[in-house]
Amino acid sequence: MKAIVIESGAQESELVMRDIDAPATGAGQVKIRVHAASVNRADLAQRAGTHQTASPGFGPVVVGLDAAGDVVDVGAGVTGVHVGDRVMSLVAGGLSEFVVVEAALAVPIPEAWTYAEGAAGILGLMTEHNALRTVGALAPGESVLIHGAASSVGLQCVQLARHLGAGLIIATTRTDRSTELLLSLGADHVVIVDEAGFADRVLTLTENRGVDVIIDHVGGPYLEGSVRCAALTGRLVSVGRLGGGHGVLDLEAVALKRLSLVGVTFRTRDAREKAAVAAALRSEVDLDVEVLRPRIDRVLPWTRARQAQDLLAENSHLGKVVLALDDQAQNRSS
Repeated sequence: MKAIVIESGAQESELVMRDIDAPATGAGQVKIRVHAASVNRADLAQRAGTHQTASPGFGPVVVGLDAAGDVVDVGAGVTGVHVGDRVMSLVAGGLSEFVVVEAALAVPIPEAWTYAEGAAGILGLMTEHNALRTVGALAPGESVLIHGAASSVGLQCVQLARHLGAGLIIATTRTDRSTELLLSLGADHVVIVDEAGFADRVLTLTENRGVDVIIDHVGGPYLEGSVRCAALTGRLVSVGRLGGGHGVLDLEAVALKRLSLVGVTFRTRDAREKAAVAAALRSEVDLDVEVLRPRIDRVLPWTRARQAQDLLAENSHLGKVVLALDDQAQNRSS
């Protein structure tokens, strides 16, 4: 089968299409014929050699953290997933014609969604539901602050927070080009982060109470301000570190406000833990609602995987960049 793999070059690693062995379906697993996969920040880090998957294997490193397609084979002991099902899934190496995943990770694609939307949605939905509900313990009516809200996962966090019944939703971003989109997706306020910071503005918007749940996709530079504008018993969830991993932490404020600070990632979760995240999403969220349809910036053929990664590096997108493996990617059925 064909796949996009990382190959080391004289100057930098490149993305190359190669023929590799097709994966075999094991017990408890399903094989998916992939129609679409999305591009994620971690793909850039993986090509740069600074990001390693949780279960590195031997042989060529196939690019891609997600995939959407049709189930073509079911392993022994699998129930609830059948040949012909349209599914989306987290996967190591999604940019290949076939992938094998644990059956518990194969989430049905909503009927109204295309395969491209399935690929665009699954990683962000699992990540943000885990951050908002499982870790952040968001309750209906509570306030949410979302840093890096213009990122593709940030947009999905805004959508999901609104769907889960959040009260006040404040989104931060570095420029105003995404303001209209963020407001249309469910944000109540968009704060442009400048040299003066964001904490004062957030405290004003919350009448000095602070916010209950902070979902941070930026990292270190925002840590001090996040602690300052958190409410009593607030929860700060570190999802991404687009701005770096080191920041100033006022432990006195953490103690006085009785804050919880938790980091999340899929890189150190085993198959059982990832399956639990998928199960929580499926049990608590109705994915068929229109408000959760993922925002796609553009769909490119998978032969242009390097160009797609460059678009992310340039921050020239609003929403997911998706790679289509065939002409089925933008269809709603196989």
